[in-house]
Amino acid sequence: MMLERVSPGPAGFEQRLFECPKCDHVEISVIATDPLKSGAAGWLAGELTAPT
Repeated sequence: MMLERVSPGPAGFEQRLFECPKCDHVEISVIATDPLKSGAAGWLAGELTAPT
């Protein structure tokens, strides 16, 4: 898979388009642009805790 395009997504995220040059399969991923500044890093703020 090769990265073909990066475009803006929802706030704090970007869309990445990957394409296989052999079979033309396309995959789109939505990825946090900066995980430490997005809501994707909620576990850093203590959202997750150790089991009791």
